[in-house]
Amino acid sequence: MGYAPNVSQGKAINRRSLDNLVSKAILISVSDTPENEEPEFEETDETSEAEFRPNYVPVPAQFHSFLEEGPFAKCTLCDGALLEDGTAYLIHKAFHREEVIFEYAMCLPCRAKMQEELSVESIERINEYMEQYEIEDRTGPMMEEHGTNVSKWLSHCLVTGAPIAEAEEYHYYAFCDGPDLVFNGLPIALAGNVDEELNELLSQKTRDRLDGFVDEQFGLPPELRKPIKGSPVFI
Repeated sequence: MGYAPNVSQGKAINRRSLDNLVSKAILISVSDTPENEEPEFEETDETSEAEFRPNYVPVPAQFHSFLEEGPFAKCTLCDGALLEDGTAYLIHKAFHREEVIFEYAMCLPCRAKMQEELSVESIERINEYMEQYEIEDRTGPMMEEHGTNVSKWLSHCLVTGAPIAEAEEYHYYAFCDGPDLVFNGLPIALAGNVDEELNELLSQKTRDRLDGFVDEQFGLPPELRKPIKGSPVFI
């Protein structure tokens, strides 16, 4: 499904909000979003003729809510509205083959509260693990090669490089601001077989809290809990 981006130069340049991917649909480290201000610079003949490439698009179908049949309108945890410009949030969707079995949108205040309940040790370990994949640094090359084609950003597992189309279980992650998906490290895809390696980095306290999060929010039947518990989460 194609969308024309709502181009705003200040918004595209200043929306730098992702720090490091941590793991466990609740372990992605995100910095506060800067205010949407026009950048201060002097226009020259060179800059005026340069092609402007926005780093965001309206939230695409890949990150729409299966339950809401459209963009996530509210935070899964607090019910706060998400679609106003300037509201930063994270989306995580999990799939078994092509079936959505888990999804949520989490505003940054809820993410901060969730972080307080997890062990510092787990967060540090996951951050160290993910640093080797240089998530923020991939933005420039990916934008140069694929632009804002979300399908290309999600075509391969960030960790293993394997095609997502061949994975039985996989996860999508995105950072959004109001009605838009922002390209700054995210979006990414992770194959399900990455979970076991990531789980080894988590303390028992963190595992228990993340499992509790799944039970509290979703009440999934037993046959679906295994692919979900242990899946990467935003924090």
